[in-house]
Amino acid sequence: MRAAVYSSAGPAAEVIAVQEVDAPVAGAGEVLVRVAAVGLNPVDVKIRAAGHDFGAIRYTERPGWDVAGTVVAVGPGVAGWSEGDAVFALARFPEAAHTLAELVALPVSDIAAAPRAWSAAQAGAAPLAALTAWQALDAAGVGADDGARVLVLGGAGGVGHLVVQLAKARGAHVIATAGPAKQELVTAWGADEMVDHHDDDALAAIEPVDAVIVTVSDTLPPRGAIREGTAVVTITGYSAAQEAELRAGGADPVRRILVAANGPQLAEISALADAGRLTVHLDSEYRLSDLAAAQERVETGHVTGKVVVLVDPRD
Repeated sequence: MRAAVYSSAGPAAEVIAVQEVDAPVAGAGEVLVRVAAVGLNPVDVKIRAAGHDFGAIRYTERPGWDVAGTVVAVGPGVAGWSEGDAVFALARFPEAAHTLAELVALPVSDIAAAPRAWSAAQAGAAPLAALTAWQALDAAGVGADDGARVLVLGGAGGVGHLVVQLAKARGAHVIATAGPAKQELVTAWGADEMVDHHDDDALAAIEPVDAVIVTVSDTLPPRGAIREGTAVVTITGYSAAQEAELRAGGADPVRRILVAANGPQLAEISALADAGRLTVHLDSEYRLSDLAAAQERVETGHVTGKVVVLVDPRD
């Protein structure tokens, strides 16, 4: 089968190739999936460029964690899944998963039925970002129908546009930051208030919120948004000095989260999608043979929604 392979660390165009490799088989507790689409995330390009582990995130010469596709075989001990089932997953994260390939073996604990309302491209693009958004809101204590005021820093990005929608699905009042060109789109996703992230006066005017979800690096919440007990959750991390500054302003807790694979949570996300309460915005679509260009698009830092790679055996 064909699969993406890194020859070494370095620029995408120089180190990415698509090669013939041995096909996997479904082991105990696994299903074998014919891959239709794989989402790309900032972690993909960072780990490729560095060529080594990032903390718990494992580097491998065979990339890919997001995936959507069709079950073609089930391993020993697997119940509830059959050949032909459409599934999606964040596979094995933070261990290596090798989803940028024509076939991949997935643990049944990581998979869920793909949303019927989404295309295969949307399903493949969603898992890491959607689970990050879900788990960030959990870490911030944003529950269902508690009327929380939630500030999303980076409301148009891959994770941010899903945080906006999932927070709304939980009944929150959502304030989101985005540039002027993207504000109409973020409002359509459910943001109640929009703030231009370039406008210091508008940022300073944000009133205290219950939770801040930070999806963009090197960005501190506006001081006026923090009150005693405001939860601040970042997916990129803060320095010790920045955390101290936030805590001095009353933020509690201040947390950095690392997403975890979770099939049951993906099933809840899938249900929201099929209920018309969640969508995935596709910034751009690429073929597996154009993986280098796809990663270069992610590296621009100007992606709206998600970049996805389509895996077509005829390509």
